[in-house]
Amino acid sequence: MDVKTIILGFLSYGEMSGYDIKQAFSNSIGFFYDASFGAIYPALRKLEEEGFVTKQEVIQSGKPNKILYSITKTGEEAFQQEMQAPILPPVLRSDMLVKVFFGNGRTPQEQRELMENCMSIQRQMLAQSKANYIKLEKTFDPYQKFCWEYTIHHLEMTIQFLEKKTPALIKEPAYSM
Repeated sequence: MDVKTIILGFLSYGEMSGYDIKQAFSNSIGFFYDASFGAIYPALRKLEEEGFVTKQEVIQSGKPNKILYSITKTGEEAFQQEMQAPILPPVLRSDMLVKVFFGNGRTPQEQRELMENCMSIQRQMLAQSKANYIKLEKTFDPYQKFCWEYTIHHLEMTIQFLEKKTPALIKEPAYSM
């Protein structure tokens, strides 16, 4: 699914600014699909050109004016049509796995640090996900709750896998007698 379709999904809940949309990505689906402002604003322009969203400038005193985007009927139809399309296989992009893939050329100390960093990042992501889940849980519908629980489960399993497999990856120098 592309950024434009996800933006339409967020806008189906109500009007939002570009900043609000970025927060929605980060705070709801960011674990499995995130988008930068550099992707969001061009997508919003394209959606407006296609007639899928409208924008309204809100005058604010003492602050820059706010642009709020709303989904149109055509946008709602396009979103519903995309939701009915077949599910594509997931594309996993992982900086962590690329670095591990090329880990054989590192020293044992570098390998150890790499794997410790991998586990540390996963633990941080798990802690943040659990904290956000607790904070937002009452606002989730059953499908959103499923996605959050999937994310937490995935992080827990990743940490367990790393803990189990890391010792075999780290090359210890051979001791001479």
